[in-house]
Amino acid sequence: MMVEEDIKKGYVEELIECPFCSGFVPDEFECILCGEEILETEVPGKTKLVCSRCGSKVKKDSESCPECGAVF
Repeated sequence: MMVEEDIKKGYVEELIECPFCSGFVPDEFECILCGEEILETEVPGKTKLVCSRCGSKVKKDSESCPECGAVF
């Protein structure tokens, strides 16, 4: 029997494409992959949504991760 503590919890995280290295990273001031400063983050079509627990791509309206089962 599954108890509430056993349910994996997470959240949907939006990542942006770094204009310098093309890696997808959190929307922060500095790219965690290449170290360059990211000043302009509003680039249409250059984002993706991922599960905070496993990094799998998820849909915007997902209630849980299709890969690890984390509940959002």
